[in-house]
Amino acid sequence: MYKYNFLIYHRDFDDFLRKLQEIGVVDISRENRVVDESEKEILDRINGISTTIKFLENRVAPIQEITLHLTANEVVERVEQLQREREQFENAIKKAQKELAEVKPWGNFDLELVKKLIERGISIRFFIASEKAFKEEWLNEYPIEVISQTGGLFYFVMVNFSGETIPDEAQEVRIPQFSAKQKEDEIKHYEEKIAEIDKELDFLALYIDTLKEEQTQLTNQLDFKMVKSSAVAEADNTLMVLEGWVPENLNNQVKKFLDSESVIYISSKAEPHDNAPVLLRNNKFAKLFEPISKLFALPTYAELDLTPFFAPFFMLFFGFCFGDAGYGLLFVIGATIYKFKAKPEFKPILTLIQLLGLATVLFGALTGTVFGASLVELDIPALQNFKSYFFDQDKMFKLSLILGLVQIVFGMCVKAANLWIQYSWKHAISTISWVILIISMPIFYFLGQDPNSSLKLFGNVHLVILGIAGIGIMFFNSPGKNPLFNFGLGLWDTYNMATGLLGDTLSYIRLFALGLSSGILGSVFNSLAFGMAPDTPVLKHIVIILILFAGHSINIFMSALGSLVHPMRLTFVEFYKNAGFTGGGREYNPFRKKSIDLQ
Repeated sequence: MYKYNFLIYHRDFDDFLRKLQEIGVVDISRENRVVDESEKEILDRINGISTTIKFLENRVAPIQEITLHLTANEVVERVEQLQREREQFENAIKKAQKELAEVKPWGNFDLELVKKLIERGISIRFFIASEKAFKEEWLNEYPIEVISQTGGLFYFVMVNFSGETIPDEAQEVRIPQFSAKQKEDEIKHYEEKIAEIDKELDFLALYIDTLKEEQTQLTNQLDFKMVKSSAVAEADNTLMVLEGWVPENLNNQVKKFLDSESVIYISSKAEPHDNAPVLLRNNKFAKLFEPISKLFALPTYAELDLTPFFAPFFMLFFGFCFGDAGYGLLFVIGATIYKFKAKPEFKPILTLIQLLGLATVLFGALTGTVFGASLVELDIPALQNFKSYFFDQDKMFKLSLILGLVQIVFGMCVKAANLWIQYSWKHAISTISWVILIISMPIFYFLGQDPNSSLKLFGNVHLVILGIAGIGIMFFNSPGKNPLFNFGLGLWDTYNMATGLLGDTLSYIRLFALGLSSGILGSVFNSLAFGMAPDTPVLKHIVIILILFAGHSINIFMSALGSLVHPMRLTFVEFYKNAGFTGGGREYNPFRKKSIDLQ
């Protein structure tokens, strides 16, 4: 990155910013600024339009041309109004449905007729009674008529001429104020209103492009205002000072523009201590894993981007955790098919899924697990000569620890390189010494297995190497400070390394555990499918297919979730810690005019 400081006369400032926005490569520093009221208003409008766009994108727009011109604000206001009306009608329907459920047992009756009968001295009383309490003889003893029998209750009315009574087992209720038909008509009316609203909302979906254009214009307007207010006014507000950052490969383009505009500026290469924005530059493979690294934090400008370093490990760890060749094959095939119709911006994610699926196929083939079935246990003649090559649980357990230790040591190598680049080779000596000490242990152990070898574990040669590494650990952990202070710090680092290295390595056992659980759960669903199926020929196959589909779908979901979360945890905790990752960088965000591809 190159750091720029611009000095512009206040009358030319707006014009300069507009041209800078057109170029679209300078990241303007916007630190320590407060959002003013006008910016909040624009931001609220952008959020309102975004919400409206998301809502209308779920509607089915009619196939017709727009004949009625509406502004974006008019569309947003109308959509919000229709949403409120629709919600009111939905609440009215819920209320009417509840009232309908209460009045439905009484059937359809004319409330006005009931009132006229009451006026003439004929009282119509409404009763309910449970099936146990209601007695058939009541029909002969009292002037009653059963209207309906539902839900364990009798609903009946009594025509009361002269104050007849009825046993206490019957409960009198108030006269319904409406009939079932009235409520049904009311619900139908509300549903028609909702249908009209839905039709208008579908029509308003035609204005999505209008909304997106307005959203883009407001976003550009907001960026302009924020950049303008980020400048520092000097010389009685006649000069505006602005700071920005430009990627190294675009530096000549910016210089050419500034020279043509006769702008006063100072440019210099960004220093490690500068708070410069971060622009990740990775190859095609590592770029696929950038969304994962951004979930944690971007590196600072001075430190290395760890994405290309953890990417291969993450892919292997995902495959280790998923551990089923059949599941991995589904991922590869599914992502490949979907790629043909996916949007361009989504295709890198599908490519990542393909790679993760291939890693899963690799580890599934390593253990001989396909859709929960163990190929080792199946009697397949073609595989008899290959069964000895499949890894058992003991080998997979050891492999998880080996992979973990390799990643930890590799992370320490990255840390040493980072310290060397940021500071000097002296700051990397302590970390390099730890790497030498750790790697020397297994090397001399295996060399010492040969009886004729003089290179024994803790032999003379090994002790010399350990002594040299010890000096680096104890006295070069903080170059430039008192040797006694370094020695004390070295003892503390030794304690932390002895306890931390063991704990970090054991954390990788989760790879083995998750892979094992995925295989066991798949095997359980297979057993359930074939064990619970009835003997009926057609029904048997239907039950087997249903159980296998449901069971393996659950297992795929759970295993995929665990296979994402736990490798992330190993990456962001164990690997990042041993790699000395600081993080907290700001992503490169150039001041440019946003554009939109209208569909």
